Amino acid sequence: MKKKVRSVPPVRFNVLALLFFAVLCGLFAGYRIMSVRRTEEQKRKAFENLNATTLTRIAELSVLEYGYTDVMEMNRRFIVGGQSSSLIRFSGSLKAGIADASLIQATWNADDNTVHIILPRSTILENTVDISTVKIWDLRKNIFVPITTELKIQEITAFKERIESELETSGFLQEADGRAMELVSSLYAGFGAETRVELALGNE
Repeated sequence: MKKKVRSVPPVRFNVLALLFFAVLCGLFAGYRIMSVRRTEEQKRKAFENLNATTLTRIAELSVLEYGYTDVMEMNRRFIVGGQSSSLIRFSGSLKAGIADASLIQATWNADDNTVHIILPRSTILENTVDISTVKIWDLRKNIFVPITTELKIQEITAFKERIESELETSGFLQEADGRAMELVSSLYAGFGAETRVELALGNE
């Protein structure tokens, strides 16, 4: 006598197939989510490492320098003994850039894969006369109106302040800002994200 083989009802088979398919979809979705999160975490670490080495370099490499040389004549006149006259020659340099690299803000948005950089505005970092270049010629001397060392230093200081003011009004700081923004774009270009650079709100 032959045994009857019990067949799985079609409805039950369809339910099992659907459950199996749902489990596979769940596993695949979970794998995709884990993969995306792993990739995002790796990219976030790469961004943090990039920031650690780049922010200081931005402040260092974006410094804009202006060199100057001047020859000035100083004259003092008195009723007795005529005038005192001196020539002073000197050279110096003025630098502008980001004063504090810690104020640079850098963030990465994983949703739209964009890097957002906010730079502090450039300021005058230093304005220095190279002492080794200072040459003084005393052309005439009148003991009643001497041109003292203090007066000569005052004239040099006044010239430095005038140069600094002229550069600020001629757009020197804006030029330094532009240089910093270009540098940021080039340094973050290899990260593989759209880079948006802007200047912090402040005096223009």
